Amino acid sequence: NSQQSLVHFSLGLIPSLFVLHPSALPILFQEEMLNKEATEGQAVTLHCKLSKSAPVEWRKGNMVLKPSEKYKIEQEGPFAELTIQDLDLADA
Repeated sequence: NSQQSLVHFSLGLIPSLFVLHPSALPILFQEEMLNKEATEGQAVTLHCKLSKSAPVEWRKGNMVLKPSEKYKIEQEGPFAELTIQDLDLADA
């Protein structure tokens, strides 16, 4: 049958269904990381700011960075930072 029918829908709107809850909003970068240069043997700190507080995972390639003597990871609300100590070429 090549004949098509239009279907009309009547919607009963319930106002509470359209309340946008802040927790439902996506998490976005408000400030993305900038490229930094530093001297071998010194430290560098990378910063980012999210649209709301959420856990941040720092990675180098596929490797998840964990706090250690090499990596200092701090977060306060939507602000996160990674400090890399004792830089060498492998940290680029």
